[in-house]
Amino acid sequence: MESTVKGYLKVRVTRAGGTLPVEGAVVTITEYKSDMGDDEILYSLRTNRGGLTETVSLSAPAFNTSTRPGNVQPFALYNVNVTYEGFYPVELVGVPVFGGVVAVQPVDLMPLSEADKVAGADGERVMIFELTQSEALQPGGVTREDIGNENGQITGSVDNTRGGVGGIGDE
Repeated sequence: MESTVKGYLKVRVTRAGGTLPVEGAVVTITEYKSDMGDDEILYSLRTNRGGLTETVSLSAPAFNTSTRPGNVQPFALYNVNVTYEGFYPVELVGVPVFGGVVAVQPVDLMPLSEADKVAGADGERVMIFELTQSEALQPGGVTREDIGNENGQITGSVDNTRGGVGGIGDE
């Protein structure tokens, strides 16, 4: 029988490449589900002047599960959604939370502009899957195949000339 404990998560929301904190961003934490169905909202928070949410407690496997051999996942997964007026909404899928650990999840927002219309600009979801610092979205758009992680796989690219995301919903 697996035991669960509490893990902790705080979200830090910034803009301008992580240099300016965003006060008043709405951060929603939901359970991770692999079927992408309706998510149960666990927390709905707002960021403070420093761009930080309060620290919340979430269920996670006990730390000692990470030292046992086998296929036991030593962390729990959650989704984090961030919205703020004038910026693209962001959804982080599969954020790991470890038992007994305070994780600080950084989110850097990208401003909306008339010239760069990307899917999600009208309040729809923009999903970010484990992008490294060098692969982060840039204002002029990004072309990248196989955006994904071990939990899911999507392919496509931002195509500013068509105003949509290539490979996703193309006819």
